[in-house]
Amino acid sequence: MSFIGILILQFFALIIPGPDFFLVSRTGITGNKTAVCKVVAGICTGALIWMILSILGLHILFQTYPVLIKLVMLGGACYLLYLAYGIVKRSNQKMSNQAVQEKHYFLKGMMCNLSNPKAIIYFASIFSVLPLGSGIANILPIIVSLIIESFICFVGLGLLFSHSFVKRKYQQYAKKIDIASALIFVIFAVFMLVEFLL
Repeated sequence: MSFIGILILQFFALIIPGPDFFLVSRTGITGNKTAVCKVVAGICTGALIWMILSILGLHILFQTYPVLIKLVMLGGACYLLYLAYGIVKRSNQKMSNQAVQEKHYFLKGMMCNLSNPKAIIYFASIFSVLPLGSGIANILPIIVSLIIESFICFVGLGLLFSHSFVKRKYQQYAKKIDIASALIFVIFAVFMLVEFLL
């Protein structure tokens, strides 16, 4: 796979709605531009951790001992349920107060990304197309490019949802949107729990 091919694959992986996608969207609606950048920086840090672990061969350990990936999956599902609970808990607060009270954006973004252990398999498949024995000079440009691409795409998404028009619509339907957001995180968590039990 060519370098451009890897970037195209990553782009489509980013725009497919998942926990990171919905976390950034919600942060854009309920927070501000700084909050969006912090959440996205956290997500990109999580992705970087998965990339490094995949290069170090942790995916082989996961394949050899499937119970490990199941344990990470269980932890990830619990964290997504925690996010859903937090959304419901704050759904009655005014948006003006919510942006101030919301903390730990970076950590929330990183933990959301790390809650999906399948990311290591995804990145391992990307790095597996590199020539055998590829050194840091071949790997580093790909890592940097994937992180930059992720940051740009997610910040763009967050800024789109932080637009005043979107925020006004959110204020009109805040309760319903909050419930829908919480349900989405619960659905992702349930899928992970089902995989954990199988």
